[in-house]
Amino acid sequence: MDSVTEIGWSSLELDARRELWSLPLGERERRLLWADARAGRWGAAEEVRGRLREFVRNAADSVGVTHVSGLVDPARPEQEITEVLSFLLRDFGRIVPQNGRGDLTSVLHDQDGDGNTELGFHCDTCDLLVLLCLRPAFDGGGLTKLASARHVHDLIQRERPDALTTLREDWTFDRSGRAGPQVVVTPILYDRKDGTIGCYYQTRTVRSSPDRGGPELTDRQWEALGVLDEVLYRPEIAFGLPMAAGDLLIIRNSRVLHGRSPYVDEPGPYSRRMLRIWVNEGEEWAL
Repeated sequence: MDSVTEIGWSSLELDARRELWSLPLGERERRLLWADARAGRWGAAEEVRGRLREFVRNAADSVGVTHVSGLVDPARPEQEITEVLSFLLRDFGRIVPQNGRGDLTSVLHDQDGDGNTELGFHCDTCDLLVLLCLRPAFDGGGLTKLASARHVHDLIQRERPDALTTLREDWTFDRSGRAGPQVVVTPILYDRKDGTIGCYYQTRTVRSSPDRGGPELTDRQWEALGVLDEVLYRPEIAFGLPMAAGDLLIIRNSRVLHGRSPYVDEPGPYSRRMLRIWVNEGEEWAL
């Protein structure tokens, strides 16, 4: 596998280099993409499609995350938006189930006030996490938080190499009843074949796995998890991305950890809604 040009970033660095990962889409480009996707074939939007595909590829190679503003018209019916996005994603891989029910898509929203609680940093169990904002939270909260695995790795290497040694050992994540592998055994931070730093982390799953029959965590492991969480929650590490209705975000799970800031929602037609799709890459675009 060829090496890629990896960029590890802090929140300030990611904000300063938006041209590498954030692409504004014009109204004409959006209309062309929409028309071709609704027709189920590529025609007038072929040039726009190529530009979008190249941008996503380059952003995934360097930064690990891609943001496209104004990809869809949020006033369209949700079912239609889902169908159009699913068609566009064929360029990047295969849509896979994201839960034990086999759902290929889901809409994230506040459930019994859980939006009031911050969602901790984690990685989903797929190659690419795709989020499309249908409607942001009315109070401006609910930011998608992003952290570079490379940057986190390098910080811990400088400050706590003993903890990094532990994080680079195998950990057990018991995901029983969920889609995909039921038990994942992997380092939390590790070297990838393409020369980048990879990550896999689910804070609740790794801590609860011993209760489901997995190996007990040692004092050294508990300490390493504490070091990791302390670094992740430093203000300069995480970038909080506000997403407007119609914006698309693609996260490479092996390179970028994500979470969500808390928000207070408003029930009814103004509540926060985020369309989520999991994609595993095909042979035509494997990094």
